[in-house]
Amino acid sequence: MRNTRILTQQVTDNFEARMSPLGGVVEAAALRARPFVLTALVAVLAFVPLSQDSFWGPLAYVLIGGVAVGTLIMRLFVPALHDLWFRHQPAATA
Repeated sequence: MRNTRILTQQVTDNFEARMSPLGGVVEAAALRARPFVLTALVAVLAFVPLSQDSFWGPLAYVLIGGVAVGTLIMRLFVPALHDLWFRHQPAATA
């Protein structure tokens, strides 16, 4: 949820900077990609030692999968959904 809020705020900031709607969404997704992926990678790596435990291991695998899938959704689905929701049109080329 935090990453979604950060991404939508970056899109809003791009629109206020007079970027085109489609360009603002793409730029926000590209600009915020590295922090989101690095944060998710750190979380996944933090659960690796826990996955070796016989009691907590299954939970660690679920958390690793959830963080990984959530990051993919954040990178791909949320920008596309924002674009579809607000029906951004590509800029006309001359």
